[in-house]
Amino acid sequence: MRISAALLPESRSGRTVALAAAVDAMAVGLFLAAATLYFVGTVGISAVAVGGALTAANVLGLLAPAPFGSLAGRLGALPVYVGLTLVRAAGFLAYAAVDGLAGYLTVTCAVTVATRAAIPLLQVVVGELEPPERRTRTMAALRAVANIGMTAGFLLAAVVQATRERSAFTALFVANAAAFTAVALLVLRARRLAAPAAGKPPPAPEETPAAAHGSPYRDRRFLAAAAANAVLLLNDSVLFVLVPLWTARQEGLPSGTASVVLAVNTVLTVVLQVYVARLASDAAGALRLLWPAWLALVAACLLFAAADGRGLAVALGAVVLAVTALTVGENLHAVSAWELSYVMAPPRARPQYLSVFSMGMSAQLIAGPVLMTAFVLPSGPLGWLVLAGLFTAATAVFAAAARPAATVARAELPTSTAPTPERALV
Repeated sequence: MRISAALLPESRSGRTVALAAAVDAMAVGLFLAAATLYFVGTVGISAVAVGGALTAANVLGLLAPAPFGSLAGRLGALPVYVGLTLVRAAGFLAYAAVDGLAGYLTVTCAVTVATRAAIPLLQVVVGELEPPERRTRTMAALRAVANIGMTAGFLLAAVVQATRERSAFTALFVANAAAFTAVALLVLRARRLAAPAAGKPPPAPEETPAAAHGSPYRDRRFLAAAAANAVLLLNDSVLFVLVPLWTARQEGLPSGTASVVLAVNTVLTVVLQVYVARLASDAAGALRLLWPAWLALVAACLLFAAADGRGLAVALGAVVLAVTALTVGENLHAVSAWELSYVMAPPRARPQYLSVFSMGMSAQLIAGPVLMTAFVLPSGPLGWLVLAGLFTAATAVFAAAARPAATVARAELPTSTAPTPERALV
């Protein structure tokens, strides 16, 4: 009971957004687990064509956040986020009518663009709904419940796959459209539930000349932090691309090893995320978390490098320890990046800034698999050491770029909200 309560945000508005995140993730998991089978096996699109369409959609997804971030800067993050969510609902409904490659490509690009553009705007919406000391914890809760929702979606997809009936897949698409309509309504309800902050809001941090113009492209510190964050996000490609391939190459490891360790990652993420977020309740705490995150990511790389080709017992022990370290590093980095990117973004241009910051995830989804398969895996231990070096350089750049903003944010915190020694990470 305590664990389940700890997963949820404290406020009613935060819990409503968490419910929306769970519904969103469940619908995505349902679609991801069943869609390829349908479009290849039932509609008759070739697997190569499906892969090409997904690549094209991911490239567009890389570019999508910036223009929608600018739009949100003019209209507000909430209405743009809701509009993008309704586009996703319409897109999933349109999937039911797809009968060839052209339709699949069009709908997939539209859904991917709307999805990638919406992700950073949700962070802005949470920041508007929650007070500063709770926003990172709420974002962590959203990530935890999303993992649960995604798993539920995967399990529901198994029922659809078992029928192999076109009508079952059509029902899936209609259910997803209804789910994303519900997500939009829940977020609107969260705004209505959010109580206005008592008193006057704290003064905004002093803005640099670049920030005063509202352009993240003129803010060199922010761009450096965004680029470094993109490198640190390679932990995602390590986990989902490199680890399965690495385990397959180790002689004697059971064929299901990768699935087991990925399940370990999911469970640990659900358990760790909210507790880790308590260490990043302010910018100074978030800044301190970067180096423990680095240590965990580098430890995972070193474990894989040391165990490569060393036999069953060593490989089995290493992969469990390495994935555990990778999961710890991933979660520490996630909560740190949420808080630091938020305080580095000037309030008047937060949608634009966070949209640019979010482009790092799309970039690593495109470049990460190529890096893992073309360099790290064939290079053996050397590849892992180079990856550890990349994590080290990225952490140093991110910390240096974020430090001034974190210092200003800490100085402007009201005394009552400053972290106590018990809450600080030492």
